[in-house]
Amino acid sequence: MDDGLVALVAAGAGLVGALGGAAMGGLAAVRGARIGAETTARATIEQARAQERAQHDHWLRDERKRAAVLMLEVYDRFTIAASNVTRMFDLEIEASADVWSAYHTSMNEIRTCYFPLRLLGPARVHQAARELWQLTEQYNEGIQEWADGIMTATDEIRAGWRAREEQQRYTLGRAHSDLIDAVSESLQGSDAVQRPN
Repeated sequence: MDDGLVALVAAGAGLVGALGGAAMGGLAAVRGARIGAETTARATIEQARAQERAQHDHWLRDERKRAAVLMLEVYDRFTIAASNVTRMFDLEIEASADVWSAYHTSMNEIRTCYFPLRLLGPARVHQAARELWQLTEQYNEGIQEWADGIMTATDEIRAGWRAREEQQRYTLGRAHSDLIDAVSESLQGSDAVQRPN
């Protein structure tokens, strides 16, 4: 072989080697770009999920707060209405259909306000709200019994109704305080939104 042919073969081999190297480099660059794009996509998806969870948690906290505040406001109206009914039964104020109507309205509002707390939780708030709701229902049964028998009851029976109502009012006050404590803890984050893994 002459030197020209050797140089040509060497140049051809060099060209093939260079093309092969360029192809391998290009494949590595494409693979690296794909891996980088997949990594970026996963990070973007995780960031979007984290933001969605944060927005949902914020929404849930706001809804829990709204439901709890509404329940507490309604309970305040109930206590006033219940007090007026018992004062009416004791003849401290004039008997009025408006007093009785306000009491029934407040009972219905408590029933309505309980269910959002039940749905939204968290567990401790739900438990405290359930306790308060059940106690108001028991209180209402006593008031209904008092109302049904007020015309024929003896003084002894009336005294029993009054004593039961006072005890129930005390128990309701404790349940009301428990609900306030549960809501406060929940809103301060000690009862954070639990997420499945």
